[in-house]
Amino acid sequence: MRAQAIYQKVLARANKPGDRIDLEAMATTAVTEEQCERVLPPGDAGLDAWRRLIVANSRLLSELDEELREAHGITLGDYDVLVNLAAVPGRRMRMCSLAEAVLLSPSGLSRRIDRLERGGLVARERATTDARNIEAALTPAGSRFLRKARTTHLAGVEERFMSNFSTEELETLRDLLGRLTVDRFG
Repeated sequence: MRAQAIYQKVLARANKPGDRIDLEAMATTAVTEEQCERVLPPGDAGLDAWRRLIVANSRLLSELDEELREAHGITLGDYDVLVNLAAVPGRRMRMCSLAEAVLLSPSGLSRRIDRLERGGLVARERATTDARNIEAALTPAGSRFLRKARTTHLAGVEERFMSNFSTEELETLRDLLGRLTVDRFG
C-alpha cells in the first residue's frame, strides 16, 4: 500500500490524474526520472533505488502493455487475468480470488472480465463446488489466444528486462525483490 501511495504522489506531482493506480493505469502512464526527483530528491541510496524501481517499472509496464495492445489487442492487465486462469487446475477461479490475484477491485475485475468475455477468451460460470459463487473460466479460444500472446510478452520481457542482467544478477534481483512479495508469491 505504501508503494502505491508514493507512486500516486509521483503521478500527482507530475500533473497526472488518478485516484487509484492499477496495473493497466501504471502500464499506460509512464513516469519519468525527473518527475520522481520532484518527489524523491536524489542523493540517498534507498530513495535512489526506490526512484529507479518506480521509473523502471513504469517504463517496462508501459512498453509491454503497448506491445500487447499492438500485437494482440489486449492490455497487460488482460494478459495477467488470462495467465492467472491458465495457471490453476481447471483453468477457472472464483471472481473474488482472481481479483485478489491480479490486484484489482471486484468491480474492476468485473469490467475486465466483461471485455474478455465479449472476446470469447473467458466465460463466467457457476462454481462447481458452490453454485452461489461465480467463477471466471479460461475458454479453449482463450487458451489458444494466450499461447500467442505469451510468445509476444515473453519476448518483450527478455528484450527489455532479462537481457540487461546476467543469470547471477537475475537470481540476486529475484531474491531481493522476493522480500517485498513474500505474501503474494510465497
